[in-house]
Amino acid sequence: MITMAVKSWLAILAIVRKDIGVWLRQPTAITATILPAIAFMIILYFGAQAVGRNPVALVVEDNGPHAQELVGILNSSDAFKVSLVTSKQEEADQALKHIQVAAVITIPSNFDIAFNAHKSNPVTIHINNLNLDFTNDLRRSLPAAISEFYSATQGNNNIIIINNNNNTNINNPIKIHVKETDLRKQDIDLLRFEIVPNMVLLLTTAGIVNAGLATAREWEDSTIKELLLSPISRSSLIAGKLMAGWLTTLLVAAVVLVLGALTGYLRPEGLFYWLTTIAIIMLIALTSVGIGVAIGSAARRFQRVTAVGIPLSIDLFFLSGGITVAAFLPAWLQTVAHFIPTFYGTHALQTSIFYSSTEGLAQDILVLVGTAFATIALAVFSLRRSTLV
Repeated sequence: MITMAVKSWLAILAIVRKDIGVWLRQPTAITATILPAIAFMIILYFGAQAVGRNPVALVVEDNGPHAQELVGILNSSDAFKVSLVTSKQEEADQALKHIQVAAVITIPSNFDIAFNAHKSNPVTIHINNLNLDFTNDLRRSLPAAISEFYSATQGNNNIIIINNNNNTNINNPIKIHVKETDLRKQDIDLLRFEIVPNMVLLLTTAGIVNAGLATAREWEDSTIKELLLSPISRSSLIAGKLMAGWLTTLLVAAVVLVLGALTGYLRPEGLFYWLTTIAIIMLIALTSVGIGVAIGSAARRFQRVTAVGIPLSIDLFFLSGGITVAAFLPAWLQTVAHFIPTFYGTHALQTSIFYSSTEGLAQDILVLVGTAFATIALAVFSLRRSTLV
């Protein structure tokens, strides 16, 4: 004889199977899930290219050894990219005029003579100051490159004296050396750093939209009456809706995580950080699904769910510091971010995947667990209330 517990589980699994099957057969639902994340990823890609190493033209009018050493330092700069090297000033000026480069750096013809004579003969830079961000990058980077040049060059020759403690230069006019200590063990480029909040956006959208549409479909197709008249409890109905939305969201997350691991963009180090990453993803997905079921049972229409769910996901993305670091936002936005659960999910994933750190992990998980319980309670209340009307 089949017990009530078994009957409940069979009912839950039937609802899960039905909802996932319908989702897989509806490309519009899948598109609505992944389109916002893909759109933002494209925007972030071009944005990262734009704010990265700005292209500059380098006019070299001196072929002396010191001038060539400065050329090598400028070519290896992390702040800009030398896309044109020429001895013709007119060619570089034309590139600047047609916005092919952001600036023109000119090494004058008597650079080595003036350098050896300890005379001032400045390197010039002509900047296309379209906006302050690009301009300030270039204004800071050229003096830094020249300081590096002087720190590596000794008076009248290129001999560098080395002792046991540090690289020193007796005649070096730069007497101050910067000792850098990094807080993190590796540098993460901007595009890779932005993948994590974009993945959180994908999880949020997938959970809210998929669970919301699956719930609203019961009213849209008038199947809610059949479910309520069937010999299953409302608890089984609610559990089935939540589990179906959770599994579809985790399916999307699994695809992203596997692709990220294969490409190396999202690859935690060690079993512990893999487990924490998976746990955080599961909590974010569960939170999103709870919100989606609550919206779907209240809205009862596809258009209402998408009209509310997608903007809500995008708002959560931005309010949690999606395209920047929340700690660098204005003070009032930082305060708002600390009330957004995706802020804690993004931080936990970044520390686990990129830095193999448990910094703030306990707090992040505690907030996500509490939010997941709260959204599930909201979903249960909303769905029970809707089925009584």
